[in-house]
Amino acid sequence: MSVSINELIERARNWDKSAIARLITLAEEGVEIPLSIQRRSHVIGITGPPGSGKSTLIYAMARKIPQDKKIAILTIDPSSPFTGGSFMGNRIRMQELTSRPNIYIRSMATRGIRGGLNYATIAAVNILEYAGADYILIETVGAGQSDTDVKYVADTILVLVPPLSGDEIQALKSGLMEIGDIYIVSKSDNQASESTYRDLLAMVDMMREVKGDSWRPAVIKVSGLYGYGVDELLRLIDDRFRELISNGKLNETLTNRRLLEMRLYAYDLLEKRLSEGEELENEVVSGKLSPQEAARRLLGMGMPRLGHVAIAVKDLNSAVEKFRKLGLRVSDPIIVEEQGVKVVMVWLGNTRIELLEPLGPSSTVAKFLENRGEGIHHIALEVDDLEEFIRRAQDAGLTLTGKPSRGAEGIVTFIHPKSLNGVLLELVQRKALQ
Repeated sequence: MSVSINELIERARNWDKSAIARLITLAEEGVEIPLSIQRRSHVIGITGPPGSGKSTLIYAMARKIPQDKKIAILTIDPSSPFTGGSFMGNRIRMQELTSRPNIYIRSMATRGIRGGLNYATIAAVNILEYAGADYILIETVGAGQSDTDVKYVADTILVLVPPLSGDEIQALKSGLMEIGDIYIVSKSDNQASESTYRDLLAMVDMMREVKGDSWRPAVIKVSGLYGYGVDELLRLIDDRFRELISNGKLNETLTNRRLLEMRLYAYDLLEKRLSEGEELENEVVSGKLSPQEAARRLLGMGMPRLGHVAIAVKDLNSAVEKFRKLGLRVSDPIIVEEQGVKVVMVWLGNTRIELLEPLGPSSTVAKFLENRGEGIHHIALEVDDLEEFIRRAQDAGLTLTGKPSRGAEGIVTFIHPKSLNGVLLELVQRKALQ
């Protein structure tokens, strides 16, 4: 028996780990999970170069955090650029923690997304925060400029730097030194850790001068393997969270997270479009299209797009109520004097239904209703260059009903139905209103 998303959401609210897992899987499959997020979790990003001890530190932290606190651990593993697969080694290393009722662990792949996170990761953070996690630990792939999206998701960023020479730290600076809140000399049981600690302190002081006095990250020595410094680190993390609450910064992070979620979802959709663009790829390979023109066509740029289907109605309020009962989003009404109509848009993903009610008996929509009754009035195409498309229509022998005028969404004109198989076709140029 299948379980609805709403049932899973209700179960996840009670820290049902199987429901949480199923919701994250649905998010990975592209299903939108309808959640109303209220800030409650401390989202902690943990980054650093490969081999710096991120998994070991997370393991040590999770064992030290009191068991009455709910902990979620998301480990991000790199996807193969060839197979798309990902070796979830972090999950294996932390297997012992999965048996604890207060701890949920999930390994996720980057899916090749530049920046280290993908849409499903953000959705997982939303689900876990909704489920009431006290701490959400995100272990990123590694450090550097391609792994910094975590700063838009996490409230606190831990940057791990293993014992290195000063020159190597300098090389890491461009990717690391701009995003951290707490810098950790990991593997501090190593004899070289003291030198690395001093180098980090010097670099943090230098960055303070560049960024101003308000930028005050901490530097701490920790050994995840032996537990050295972990208690102090957890105190710093909790102090940071209390400071964020008192400064009202948590909602600021949520805003950044939502904007990143939008951007990453767009990348996800683009990736699907790319996988379906075999015909365009063949035209690029054969030389029929340039790579740039193929990319523009893939994104629908320069090509006419279905803008909306317009329906003439006698009672706009009654029609709007019916579409609302279908669960569709409806815009506020707009008066378009030039066309003699009151307009409401019903949103359908990447297109719309336009509902038209005449303002008076002399409008063309009123005459349409008198002659034909309610129903489809016209189909609208969005074009980037209205003048150029009008020339194209005229060259094809099509007749326009009149000169371009202002419509509900831009400058519009119509192709007469007698010249286009009985269909009234509206041409809309949105950018003309900008």
